[in-house]
Amino acid sequence: MEKRKLRGGMIGGGIGSFFGPVHRMAATLDGQAEYVCGAFSSDSEKSRRSGQELYLAPDRVTGIIGNGRKRICPAA
Repeated sequence: MEKRKLRGGMIGGGIGSFFGPVHRMAATLDGQAEYVCGAFSSDSEKSRRSGQELYLAPDRVTGIIGNGRKRICPAA
């Protein structure tokens, strides 16, 4: 059986956030998980830059819109 990493996304926690980096580090510390998408800020440009810093695909990063229910991680 192939061993796969847990893949997930983050809402909030972008550039300038204190807890975002701490949570990402803790979640990936054992190498069993990876982030594949995110909505890191209500400011779309700030969210995009956060995604770039994390080497995420541009189509997997968005700003937080409305009630936060926009689907950005299909089949993550």
